[in-house]
Amino acid sequence: MLQHTPGQGAQRALSILATKRKAERVKSSFSGAVLTDDGFVCHCVITDVSNSGMQLSLPKNTDLPEQFMIKTPAVSETMNVRKAWANGTIMGVVIETLVEE
Repeated sequence: MLQHTPGQGAQRALSILATKRKAERVKSSFSGAVLTDDGFVCHCVITDVSNSGMQLSLPKNTDLPEQFMIKTPAVSETMNVRKAWANGTIMGVVIETLVEE
């Protein structure tokens, strides 16, 4: 696996997801899979993309570690993310790195 540096990975993923719009936050509805080192956890929807990360909509009672991975068809690499905040089924994450498969 090839791992990009944090800044490079985050900027590339955000550029792809935000489709180069100039707005600070871009509404989206990309589907994604939440993964940990133990494997698949649940599906999610990426509802918002900003210059610092993403907002996820998760199933009720989803318990995630501070760091986990997101895989979406919108980006060929797996995104390593860090939990920034959570409010019910909505969670904000920061993209740390991208990992090429």
